[in-house]
Amino acid sequence: MSAGHYRVLVVEDHADSRELLAEFLEALGYEVDVAGNGLEALERLRCTPLPTAMLLDLMMPVMSGWELMKHVRADPALRSLPVVVVSGAGPSQSLPEGILGAVPKPVDLNVLRGLLDAATRR
Repeated sequence: MSAGHYRVLVVEDHADSRELLAEFLEALGYEVDVAGNGLEALERLRCTPLPTAMLLDLMMPVMSGWELMKHVRADPALRSLPVVVVSGAGPSQSLPEGILGAVPKPVDLNVLRGLLDAATRR
């Protein structure tokens, strides 16, 4: 896959994790934008061209991933955005509605790559 024309929004509150995910995606050829919480991500989604996919942490300050997904699924312009959860929330936590897939932390980069490949084929 040539990912060069695909853009991913990484929504993660931990700077080190955000940076590592961005570096991994850039190495695969994706364009990457980042947000440190759900509110920042929502502002980016509403003010910039829609990314190909969004990687979403669930437990964040300001606005959680669950809250962000309520806004995304309620907005017709954002509703079709493929979302992959990347979270340490654990298997006992239910996922927000409309998630393409989930990768637990620590992240298995091969699983993540497979989910992003699926998102770009939609």
